[in-house]
Amino acid sequence: MSKLKLIILLVFTTVFSIAIGYFLPKGKAKITQLPITLTAPNFSTSLLNPILPHYDQMGIDYSELKSFRGKIEQRIQFFKNTHKDLQVSYYFRDLNNGLWTGINERESFSPASLFKVPIMIALLKKAQTDPKVWEMGVVYKKADLGEVPEESGFKKEDGKFYSIADLLTQMIVYSDNAASLLLLQFIGDKSILKVIDELNMHVGNGFDQNTNFITVKAYAGILRVLYNASYLNKEMSEKALNLLAQSKYNKGIRAGIPAHIKVAHKYGKRDETVVGGRIHNLQLHHFGLVFHPKKPFIIGIMTRGADVETKLQVIKALSEITYQEVDNQTKDNVKSEVFSE
Repeated sequence: MSKLKLIILLVFTTVFSIAIGYFLPKGKAKITQLPITLTAPNFSTSLLNPILPHYDQMGIDYSELKSFRGKIEQRIQFFKNTHKDLQVSYYFRDLNNGLWTGINERESFSPASLFKVPIMIALLKKAQTDPKVWEMGVVYKKADLGEVPEESGFKKEDGKFYSIADLLTQMIVYSDNAASLLLLQFIGDKSILKVIDELNMHVGNGFDQNTNFITVKAYAGILRVLYNASYLNKEMSEKALNLLAQSKYNKGIRAGIPAHIKVAHKYGKRDETVVGGRIHNLQLHHFGLVFHPKKPFIIGIMTRGADVETKLQVIKALSEITYQEVDNQTKDNVKSEVFSE
């Protein structure tokens, strides 16, 4: 007998029995109690995280952090009280369990030098299938690049040959603008735009160097895919993070994190000059992947308005609060509410 037929038979038998009981004459009836044994359901497989038992062995803190969002908001407001034009976006993501929180995370900014990281990723993507990239290079000709403003440039010699590997190091470690332009010419616009699109950093029409199109949450996703080696392979992801960890920039997030803690980070700065040489609407951003021994995390801070020194203080202060909260809570092994999206 098929399973379906058996179910139908049981249903009709039950209904029929109820009907008979309803029409039987009232009176005492002999009741025979059948022995019934109840057993607990048998689950042959677990639906829990399969590596959960190994977290203690690996020294990973999987517990949820108590929200410190209020402290971040208070510190931002403290700076805004004296700098009315200041705008701040903040993002935090726990890399052990993926929980995140954001403040003004949908506000768009200009990437400025943050754009160098997609250039690096496009180059490393090419190197995955063409290792000969590292044998190539270009001759640096200052006249061809014109007056390229340097943020923290690596001193280059006119007429000297530089390998692609050297230029990549200069672009990321020293945030060298000339090196980034040379690499951009080498890899091509098409490859860069492909990376931007695949990493969900959508560039609208009329894009130029001053276009605001990056949000703090979207850009933080780049560090996450490098950490998880989910876009580049493991070798190239490791290379990217190692270069970012060697950055010579020691302000902002780097200044707010203890020196012995490794941080893979990149900053970006955009100046918009107006009549009289006055700097207006300057943007300063900083992102870091902080390798806390128990709870690695991503922090991103994007700012606009106020003066440079104030924005540096904001970024340093927010990174200090974030690190202290993560460090203190992992020491105390605190468990509490999750961050809400």
